[in-house]
Amino acid sequence: MLLIIIASAFYIFHTKNSEVYPETCLGNINNNSINAEVYPGDSIQNAINNVSFGGTVIVHQGLYKENLIVGKPLKVIRSNEGEAAYAAIQAADPEKDVFHITADNVTIIGFNITGSQDKAGIYCSGSGGNITGNKLSYNNYGVYLNDSSRNILENNEVNNNSLGIYLRNSNNNQLKSNNITGVGIFVGLENSATGIYLEDSDNNKLMNNTISKLWDGVNFTESSNNELNNNSILHNYFSLSLVNSNNNKVLNNTILRRGYSFSVVLADSQNNTFQGNSKYLNTDFKICYSFKSTNNTLEGELYTSNEQGTGGVFRVK
Repeated sequence: MLLIIIASAFYIFHTKNSEVYPETCLGNINNNSINAEVYPGDSIQNAINNVSFGGTVIVHQGLYKENLIVGKPLKVIRSNEGEAAYAAIQAADPEKDVFHITADNVTIIGFNITGSQDKAGIYCSGSGGNITGNKLSYNNYGVYLNDSSRNILENNEVNNNSLGIYLRNSNNNQLKSNNITGVGIFVGLENSATGIYLEDSDNNKLMNNTISKLWDGVNFTESSNNELNNNSILHNYFSLSLVNSNNNKVLNNTILRRGYSFSVVLADSQNNTFQGNSKYLNTDFKICYSFKSTNNTLEGELYTSNEQGTGGVFRVK
């Protein structure tokens, strides 16, 4: 009888506490750990699958050939073995994303991500994420945010992708101190790489980024109420284009246009503000606007009207 009473008491205690502390009680069905470490030869995907929600996957320096799916909130970070040491992740299947993120609150820090010829180095449809300190190169898209909000993209090196950072239907994101570059060679329209492209994306902040040596530096299409502040947009053929985009603020940027192109092109865009932007060395800062681009606050003086069928061109001397 005494054994029966003790067993019953243990069962009641365990049942009640497993409801409150499901991951610390005996018999946890998931048996997940809070952290996992991955070494060359191991599978990062296995670690992602087995780590707990909110856990951390630490990846040690080396080359990993995988396409990774992240469907729960966690951190995937490189180890701290040497400040310049990157864990390199190359797409095992070049027709898939290297990182495919569908969960909220995912952090990706410190990787060299490459080899997705048709998709993205990092694709994210979750929100509240952090993508920091990565190198993304030789992908179709470096980073692709799709219907994704409240993310921070900071201190990433994004080079030699067809499109560096692409926001589609994505709002309230911050792009800070990223370096987006191309090959810097233009032969016809073959090299059509774009640095930052916002499509149907509103209320984003782009600050202190460098966008250089691309066909199209920064492009806003159907994107409004964004802020482009203190960026360097250098040696791109089309520096900054706003198409059907309204109420954006373009402030304190340095733009060096390439060849005979314009610094800024406004097409069917209204109520945008350009203030404090500077030319570079002895080049002109020229804003070209279409007839349907009205009520914009433009710097400089009217340089010419109806140039190349446009509404006019402003020039900052």
